[in-house]
Amino acid sequence: MRPLIGVASSAFYDSFTDTLFDCAERGVVETCWQRLCLTGKMLRHIRMAGGAAELLSVKSCEDEIETDAEKYDAFLFCGGADINPALYGEEPDGSLDMDAQRDAFEYALMKKAYEKGKTIFGICRGQQMMNIVFGGTIHQDINRMNPDWTIHQTPYPMDGYAHTVNILEPRFLPPTGGAVVKVNSAHHQAIDRLAEGFIVTAATGDGIIEGIAMPGYEKGLIGVQWHPESLADKDMFHHNFFKMLVEYAAK
Repeated sequence: MRPLIGVASSAFYDSFTDTLFDCAERGVVETCWQRLCLTGKMLRHIRMAGGAAELLSVKSCEDEIETDAEKYDAFLFCGGADINPALYGEEPDGSLDMDAQRDAFEYALMKKAYEKGKTIFGICRGQQMMNIVFGGTIHQDINRMNPDWTIHQTPYPMDGYAHTVNILEPRFLPPTGGAVVKVNSAHHQAIDRLAEGFIVTAATGDGIIEGIAMPGYEKGLIGVQWHPESLADKDMFHHNFFKMLVEYAAK
């Protein structure tokens, strides 16, 4: 039987769902379309890797979150809006377009999934949420901190590579055949203080944390800052991120 993966993506349930198409600004339409495409790619590559994937809707009732945490073998937390800095004890200082309902749902779900010993992977925002849930913090706007970090915010993560990352802990990433890999990039926030119990698995030469993992968690607690789903069709390293997810879920 295929491992069942719950995918928490914002494509279908953030504030854009209340915006009529005729009234939507171009930026809103482009963002929605991009998230739909990225979500579809994640679902496809989970299936290609041998898993079964289901999209999760936002829930606020504790018993519904408990049901989700129990039902799935693994969870993939995906990219999307900035996370409310109140969750890590800070005031907004560069955070934009926050989604309070999604934040509350994913924060609670990740904690429940961890308590139940489920596999947990994170992409982009998902990695940042992982760090926050376990007590870390994030940089709210890396572009204001270092002008060179603007390379991390390309407008379309589906459009090729943006920079390289250095692999520091290869056991928590797909096989690469080397110490450096090419990735895409579409974020203006990044991990600041790393949560206790985690290690950095990948980083850029300019100091951005690009991958994290909790070594002591047997079922897999692993995040990356880039979007492997948008490179996975042509690059096996990125497809194998989803294969690794499925393999951990099957343990």
